[in-house]
Amino acid sequence: MTIDAVTQRWMRNPSDDLAVAKGCTFDEERASYAVWWIERYCRLYEGVEGDPLILWGCHECEQAPHVMEDWFLPDGETVNPEVLAVFEERAIQHCKCVKAGHFIDWQYDAFMRLFGWVRWSNKWERLIRRFKQLSAWMAKKNKKSPTLAALGLYLTCGDGEPGNNVFYCAKDGKQAKDNAARHAMEMLAQSSELSEECTPNKVESRITHEPTRSILKPLSSSNSRTKESKEGLNGSALVDETHVVDRDFIGRISRMGISRPEPLFCEFSTSGDNSTGYGKERFDRALKVISGELEDQELLAIVHAAPQDMTPEEFEKDPLKYARMANPALGHTVEFEELYSDYQRSKNTAADELARFFMYRLNIWQFASNPAIPRAAWQACAGKFDPKELLGNPCCGALDLGYTHDTSAVALWFPWGERDDNPLYRLLVKVWLPEAVAERERSLVPWLDWAESGDIMLTSGSSADFALIRREIVALSKLYSIQELAYDPRYAAVVCQDLQDDHRINVKEFNQSYATFTEPCEQFKAAVLEGRVEYVPNAVLDWQVESVVFNAKAKQVMPVKPKNNSIARIDAAVASIMGMSSVSNFKTKVSVYETRGVRQV
Repeated sequence: MTIDAVTQRWMRNPSDDLAVAKGCTFDEERASYAVWWIERYCRLYEGVEGDPLILWGCHECEQAPHVMEDWFLPDGETVNPEVLAVFEERAIQHCKCVKAGHFIDWQYDAFMRLFGWVRWSNKWERLIRRFKQLSAWMAKKNKKSPTLAALGLYLTCGDGEPGNNVFYCAKDGKQAKDNAARHAMEMLAQSSELSEECTPNKVESRITHEPTRSILKPLSSSNSRTKESKEGLNGSALVDETHVVDRDFIGRISRMGISRPEPLFCEFSTSGDNSTGYGKERFDRALKVISGELEDQELLAIVHAAPQDMTPEEFEKDPLKYARMANPALGHTVEFEELYSDYQRSKNTAADELARFFMYRLNIWQFASNPAIPRAAWQACAGKFDPKELLGNPCCGALDLGYTHDTSAVALWFPWGERDDNPLYRLLVKVWLPEAVAERERSLVPWLDWAESGDIMLTSGSSADFALIRREIVALSKLYSIQELAYDPRYAAVVCQDLQDDHRINVKEFNQSYATFTEPCEQFKAAVLEGRVEYVPNAVLDWQVESVVFNAKAKQVMPVKPKNNSIARIDAAVASIMGMSSVSNFKTKVSVYETRGVRQV
């Protein structure tokens, strides 16, 4: 298959390769028109008021000059060849810079790719945009709000679709109005040409483009009384700060443009601290599309972020390198000196401040302000073994029962040999949650997805099904040789007494105190950091271990939920820590030959 030179220079990743194989091409003139329109009509109101909004490209080469001439010649049909030549040169130079690995800003590249990739539509009998979605992630102060405003104005006034509806979407009405919608209203006021064609409604922050009767207005997710009305919307959605928007709202607006030829669903955001939310899912999806792990030809994914497992020590080795990774506008709207000063202040205050710096300034997702277990270390312990290998083997464990809100979990630890005289373990965890809780929190936590994948069992009713959990543990005891089961007496005392009396499972009360938790907390952390734990991958367990915090008091610690995160659960992590206490005490009673067999020398 022959690929034309223009399309070839805009191919960036495996998704582009696949798109070309299926007939997509790149229309550089169409893309340049969108850039020209924004730079011609959208004007800033912050900084130097009235200056055109320039969509920046390469930081290392001279920025292409802004072109004020009209796109079309006086006949209204022929593109001005002088303008087109400037934009062609700009596109060629930009692609050379990208290929050379220069430090590239994100705006010009994003708009060219978003509006330039096209495919033929038999339904509409013309070329239409390839991309239906844009997911852009970067640190704060990187021009997201003005760019989002400019995109909204272009779709409303410049794209040419009659009767278009464009919505600025956000978590609440104030955010929807104060950010992108306010920028759009101010840009409109700065542009005499747009002001002649548009009617603003300042009360509703709504803009009507009279020639096409298209409308641009804010839309929030917080008003439950209007949820049903959002399902009937028809147009394009531009989502601001995706990390705080819930699934329920997105589910109602994500298909609002299915009857239109070229709808767009665009989201711009910085990372957040809800690791189970819709935003984290979108961030992860964007990374997978960029890497080629996931095929999605209709999603334009743009991610500027430092490594998600980066430590403060790593950042300090090369702060400029990592600042550039998350801040494509560094040197323009973000100054390195200010960013590094912010880091120094954050580092020397509370752990919460340092976590916020990593989240807001380096675009690194946070799971707890001061997590006890580093995420990278825990994920490195994910095992590839078959759980059937554990059948019949001795183990120790723990049970932590919830009641009406929390999860319930049992953790079983299997001694699995030694390394340098230190014990190795395999960990198996089962988790339960009342179905009513999963339904109530479905827009906040993907309980239903986790249940479908087998990572959690949903029990009927609105409270924990202790009888079912007891039966599950009895079934586990027939598969594995449970030497001891520690338990939190708050809810599990009766269940565990029955397990001991009726099924001869040795149980032991685990006092929920700093003194009792300190040693197993330290043992659990050491085993993870040293890579001596191998666990059956489980999304619920991952979330809870990565969320747990060790609260210190008089040189003692115990596991607690992260502050200011009411949705977090840590029961599976707590059960795992309690179980560590049991397996450590029984390590001399369980022979290594029972787990690995006899080795010949």
